[in-house]
Amino acid sequence: MKIGFIGLGRMGGNMVLNLIDHGHKVVVYNRTSSVTRGFVRKGAVGSYSYSEMVGKLPSKGKVVWMMVTASVVDRVIDDVLPLLNRGDVLIDGGNSYFKESVRRAKKVEGKGISYLDVGTSGGVDGARHGACMMIGGNRKVFRDVEKLFRDMCVKDGYGYMGKSGSGHFVKMVHNGIEYGMMSAIGEGLEAVRKFSKGFGTDLKEVRKVYSHGSIIEGRLMGWADKGIQRPYYRKISGKVPRGETEGEMENLIGMADMPVLKTAVRERKKTRKKASEFGKIISVMRNEFGGHKFSGKGKN
Repeated sequence: MKIGFIGLGRMGGNMVLNLIDHGHKVVVYNRTSSVTRGFVRKGAVGSYSYSEMVGKLPSKGKVVWMMVTASVVDRVIDDVLPLLNRGDVLIDGGNSYFKESVRRAKKVEGKGISYLDVGTSGGVDGARHGACMMIGGNRKVFRDVEKLFRDMCVKDGYGYMGKSGSGHFVKMVHNGIEYGMMSAIGEGLEAVRKFSKGFGTDLKEVRKVYSHGSIIEGRLMGWADKGIQRPYYRKISGKVPRGETEGEMENLIGMADMPVLKTAVRERKKTRKKASEFGKIISVMRNEFGGHKFSGKGKN
């Protein structure tokens, strides 16, 4: 399949390489031309304007994937929509708020163009080697482009969630679960550290055992273990920056009974007033799976 792809950041760039590996022709656009040129050297087809990108796609049934920050999605839609025709497909694979996705779908579909909202999980490594995707929108359109999701995801790692907005809604709930799990790991490791001297406990050994065969074994625990051992861990201040999804989490708390999420958000906010080891562990997990920035010592 030949697809247009907008946004070559940490997630988007790795998704493009994943698509190329699976034999797709990917026409890429990034606002920084040098980044685009770098992906051309890796097998992508370069374009340096939206019109050039669209012009290099098939005359009918164009598919354009947006992988940009939520704050600029509307701007990209406004620029790209006039270049598309009835029957084309526009996909938002970023962290958009689900109500915004519902609104955007109505706007785009009013022009005869299909709109899919895709919640993407799995971190940077998942984007490169096999992600997890939750897709909302018209079921027939989902079926028409399903090969994209099948190729980009791990086995059984994608699915149709329902009508427009459902993909990003299910991903938002996923993020809420993630917040709670990360918080539990952070506070648990901090509890072990607090009492480790009295027992003569090796913290590295604890993390190793937690990460192999225990009930709490998982990717987050593995990322915590790896990240804590990296040299940059010492540079983390222990203040968790406000991320792109935190506003959504605050909305979700008001929509559903999620006391664990409420506590997790509150604990992140507390680190901005008083840095902590808990905050360092949360920050290192975020950096390991998503390349998210962390607050360095002396910067706050």
